Amino acid sequence: MPTLHANQIGSLAAQALNLDEESTVGQVIATFPNSFYVKTREDQLLFITNRSLRSPITINVAYSGSFTDKVKPLELVYLHDGRLCTSNLSIEFTNTPAEEEKVRSDSDPHYPKLTAASMLLSTILNVIENGGSVLDQNQLMVHDSIGDFVKHGILPLRNKEIPYEFAAAASKIIGLGPGFTPSGDDFLLGFLVIYNSLSPAIARTPIYLEFEQLSGRTNWISAKLVDYAQHLQVDDQLLHVIQSMSDQYADTVTALEALIPRGHTSGIDISTGGVLGLSVVCDIVLRQRTTEAVAAKLGFL
Repeated sequence: MPTLHANQIGSLAAQALNLDEESTVGQVIATFPNSFYVKTREDQLLFITNRSLRSPITINVAYSGSFTDKVKPLELVYLHDGRLCTSNLSIEFTNTPAEEEKVRSDSDPHYPKLTAASMLLSTILNVIENGGSVLDQNQLMVHDSIGDFVKHGILPLRNKEIPYEFAAAASKIIGLGPGFTPSGDDFLLGFLVIYNSLSPAIARTPIYLEFEQLSGRTNWISAKLVDYAQHLQVDDQLLHVIQSMSDQYADTVTALEALIPRGHTSGIDISTGGVLGLSVVCDIVLRQRTTEAVAAKLGFL
């Protein structure tokens, strides 16, 4: 049985593991060449990967092989002798650093700069190859449903806090579209990360969708990823986006652009939701109507 070394362990992953205890952690629920997912007994999600991107739920390991050759869905994951084990591999944590506490700026966002960023990003997203994403107008049901969500879920946020109406509108796009994480979920994830990270600065209550609402309409992994994201438990790329909005020297356009190549269409979908989150927050603060222009550029109005 090969033993891999964990290079980094996220804060939530570390909380889920008691390395001094011999116990069953959970079960593998999905496997890919570069990673696999584990559902713990406490219904938390662990993501084990040989990639370098860090997040609170991630265990980064050194491994040049394919996990699909060693780890199978439904097999048990357990702790033994301070290692995380499956039937065909183990992961040791000797001298593994835990995720560092993330420092967020207390400075106020510069909303005119963020408004300009949302306009530029909507132009970029409009001209790139977007087949299969929420921007693909050939995906008629997905594209039109996102358009309805913009009208009935996002635009009304400028006038008042409407958690019930927002949740009702969001329910129509959760689980929408093909893929491991459906396009509607990724779009919603991007929107909630931006809106909730800026909500304290604009004296608004963050929007938290009930996990039961999410898991009842999409696959469990995607529901967990949206749930973590709405509570701002995000990977380093999304954290960089959050931090860039309150840093006068950081480029929010570049930070959101960096998400675009992620997955098949996940990066485009997340960025699109993020851009609309950015524009509606700026509209609330500046009492303007930029979101209509952004949504029109994206083809939703």
